Amino acid sequence: MSLGKFENVGAFIRSCNGTTLRYDQACLQIITSEEISFWSQYEECEGCKLLKTVELPISGGIVLETLSPLRYAVKNGNGQICNVSARLFAACEPPRCLRVDATIKPCTVIYGPRHRGGALAASNRGGTYQFCEFGQYSLNLSEVTKTECLPRMTAEPDAASLPILTAVVILLSMATLWYIVKGIGKRIIAGRLYARYFAREDNELGSETRVLTTEASVPRSPTRSRLRSLDIFRGFALALMIFVNAGGGGYGVFSHSTWNGLTVADVVFPWFAFAMGQALVLSLNARLRTSLPRLTALQQVARRSLLMSLAGVVLGSVNVSWTDVRLPGVLQRLAAMYFIVGALECAFMRTSQNITPGRSLFRDIAAGWQQWLATLLLVAVQICITLTVAAPGCPRGYAGPGGLHLSDHGHNLENCTGGIAGYIDRLILGESHLYQKGTFRDVYHTRLPHDPEGLLGILSGLLVVQAGAHATRIMLAYNHARARIMRWVFWSLVFGVTGGALAMFSRNGGVIPINKNLWSVSYCLVTAALAFGLQAVLYFLVDLKMKWGGRPLYYAGQNALFLYIGSELLKRHFPLHVHVPAATHAQLLATHAAAMLLWLAVAVALHRKRIFITL
Repeated sequence: MSLGKFENVGAFIRSCNGTTLRYDQACLQIITSEEISFWSQYEECEGCKLLKTVELPISGGIVLETLSPLRYAVKNGNGQICNVSARLFAACEPPRCLRVDATIKPCTVIYGPRHRGGALAASNRGGTYQFCEFGQYSLNLSEVTKTECLPRMTAEPDAASLPILTAVVILLSMATLWYIVKGIGKRIIAGRLYARYFAREDNELGSETRVLTTEASVPRSPTRSRLRSLDIFRGFALALMIFVNAGGGGYGVFSHSTWNGLTVADVVFPWFAFAMGQALVLSLNARLRTSLPRLTALQQVARRSLLMSLAGVVLGSVNVSWTDVRLPGVLQRLAAMYFIVGALECAFMRTSQNITPGRSLFRDIAAGWQQWLATLLLVAVQICITLTVAAPGCPRGYAGPGGLHLSDHGHNLENCTGGIAGYIDRLILGESHLYQKGTFRDVYHTRLPHDPEGLLGILSGLLVVQAGAHATRIMLAYNHARARIMRWVFWSLVFGVTGGALAMFSRNGGVIPINKNLWSVSYCLVTAALAFGLQAVLYFLVDLKMKWGGRPLYYAGQNALFLYIGSELLKRHFPLHVHVPAATHAQLLATHAAAMLLWLAVAVALHRKRIFITL
């Protein structure tokens, strides 16, 4: 059966020598008349040497991952036949090719710089080629030279990012349609029918809309009561976390960075911690203002931290023996940070605002300088240990993934995964009690486990929780909306510039690169900066201008912990998980988004029943 105009589109072929391609895979057909070996390495693996991928006695196909540009070389019994010696990122385009000088030519090119006499101008780590999803490529070794090793595209790759755009358009259309229907209903439907389904909900959720009355609605200035945007922020972080943990549609942007760097998935956990800091200060302030003894408040904080950590251990023990149960984890990290920041607040929180004329500019700093001083001292300890203490057999200050890292430069860092942070976790907790997976293990071929929720990262993570606490202190110290927004934006800029400077605004550069696996200080500062900015935007739209009610994210924020635990326990069960063999991004995105929407529906149901589950 002919596919007509689609017969040269890789997404409709999806075959590589009898193997069905998955998402983020491409097929490279090598045409040869002799036995050859294909050596490759992904650019994501920083400074890694090429590894033998496959040996081909005759012509055949190779399945390649497409998440990162590829460095490769082809060798026979006499040595190297050819390798990629320049950088090309345009392979995801329709069948056109680029020269190194970026001028577009037909698909036959002179590829890469040439040394005198036609020899290889760059080493085997000199260039990359970006294969693309479901693309079909051909490399005829009878037509290549050592400086020209460019594959020819035989079938166009798929537009892998198109499902994301489609999903965004569908969700926005659904939201727009809902508000249109609701707006029409407010003007057409009258009497008991409207009062039952719309007016009651608006009034319960604090909307300023007055139904069936001729009185003009006068917006009130924000008060010190709990802001709706706080719950929406937490609900947004939770919804994104559920989506990411479900698989994120298989997209790299919704997956954690291999080692250094920042993706959407990397900001979810810090945002959740930021929201926890906001709620902590709001709750403690209300209780301490009612003359609750500080020691009693500390006991309540300790109890909640203990229950949260126990829940995390129970989640980590699913389908594993107790001898291999993972001791660190998301809830355990949250519990530790919650206890430390909560203890500081119980000790130093001011329950009354001493408003002194001329000092209102620094009222938020005066209310929390002691907490910040203690937090910065703990963060300084983490920085000193990371930069000055060397793990056995490793360079001082090393904080890389180990394995093949920098092996192409002559370094042997195979047993240095995570630097001193990883060594401390393995020494105290034991290798069998740490996270055994991670993208970096496949890319860098590491043997040692590393847990991204390890012990040393607790100290740097305090920055994020303390930033959330400070966001609430700003809300408590200032009634005026402009004062709140200006300070949230100011701290967003301070945190963002400081974190970016530590990493020299690059991925692998700077004194302290942005790294989620280690919760580096730069990572905590940048994610806290983004959280400050998001809080300012939500406050402006929701609490000040009242342009958005935040549903259903508002409902999710009211039962965030329960929804997270439930999503972790049931994420591999139908209907929250649907196995799709040889799935595409579109199929995965649909199933993972459906899982998130189902949990949001649970949040709506709990809100309707007035059920709020907390520790």
